[in-house]
Amino acid sequence: MIIGHIGIAFAARAVKRDAPLLWLIVASVAPDIVDVVLGSAGVCNATGVDSHSLAAVAATAVVLGAASAWATRSGRTGMLVAALVIVHLLVDYVTGLKVLWAHGPIVGLDLYHWPIADFALEAPVIVGGWWLAQRWGDLPRWLDSWLVPLALVCLQAAADGSQRAENPGPPAACAKADILKGARRLF
Repeated sequence: MIIGHIGIAFAARAVKRDAPLLWLIVASVAPDIVDVVLGSAGVCNATGVDSHSLAAVAATAVVLGAASAWATRSGRTGMLVAALVIVHLLVDYVTGLKVLWAHGPIVGLDLYHWPIADFALEAPVIVGGWWLAQRWGDLPRWLDSWLVPLALVCLQAAADGSQRAENPGPPAACAKADILKGARRLF
């Protein structure tokens, strides 16, 4: 799942109206944030073991859940944030392929190879999550416009439009790590 994670965060806001939306959004995309951080550090995480494995997601859920509980002084918010990190992985099993543990099996339905099917799944999650939050989640005024889900659905369409049915190659972090290794060999 790509932008659909944000729709899930919106839906979580409808469940707990006083939970800070920023915590919910960060939690819903946390394993992807870990990927970006690792990639920026030049660490190749091709199988996602450092960000999307069961152990990595559990660790991220504990850290973010505890941090949000401490920051908001709400154990319920902490539990919701931790749950959103775990839900990230569960929905990624539908749209992608993820390794369960180091050197373990890779599982998932891999809808990314069928961009139209992925879009057909994610667009309703985005719109439905926003609608729930807009109706019962007490969204900030700037998020209350129908332009928000429209923009997010357009981002999802762009992401799905850039997907290739054939092998998409290594994640950008691995390509960056390979480039860095090559550059080090020159010197």
